[in-house]
Amino acid sequence: MSWWWAGAIGAAKKKFDDYGQPSTYKSVGLIIGVTGIIGNSLAEILPLSDTPGGPWKLYGVARRLKPDWNSDHLVEYVQCDVSDPNQTQSKLSVLTDVTDIFYVTWANRPTEAENCENNGAMLRNVLRAVIPNAPNLRHICLQTGGKHYVGPFESFGKVQPHDTPFTEDLPRLNVPNFYYTRGYIVRRS
Repeated sequence: MSWWWAGAIGAAKKKFDDYGQPSTYKSVGLIIGVTGIIGNSLAEILPLSDTPGGPWKLYGVARRLKPDWNSDHLVEYVQCDVSDPNQTQSKLSVLTDVTDIFYVTWANRPTEAENCENNGAMLRNVLRAVIPNAPNLRHICLQTGGKHYVGPFESFGKVQPHDTPFTEDLPRLNVPNFYYTRGYIVRRS
């Protein structure tokens, strides 16, 4: 069974014994937003023995205390509010072995301009803490969603969205969009 299907149909069913803790890791992932839907799924899938790039060591970052429902994940949990630049620097700059960042969090604000500002600042805080201290960093993965192609909530009905099917090579819509802000920040890093 492929790593994708193993995760999609229930990686959580696997026991710790199935993971087999390796003594060395090929990849070290930093999941920003580990308690969300995508972050939690990554924390289940990446430790599987047949996951590409593995075996994976994982750090998981979230604002809240580590919840009971993901206590069995093989993740070194880091409680950190990435909207706080000092806390982010203090807690993430020490993660010097990170090779891959999975940025799967966002914060909703009343306007898209505020979304751009707040979500951009959160990502900048993470990158400023990790990039100078992780010499083996090779990949940053940004999660986007449907608003990347149809525009932010406040633009619904005011801007023509792209026709389906959506593909990653579609041009950007001519509206503010925090996904675009974050992509720009990563390219400039």
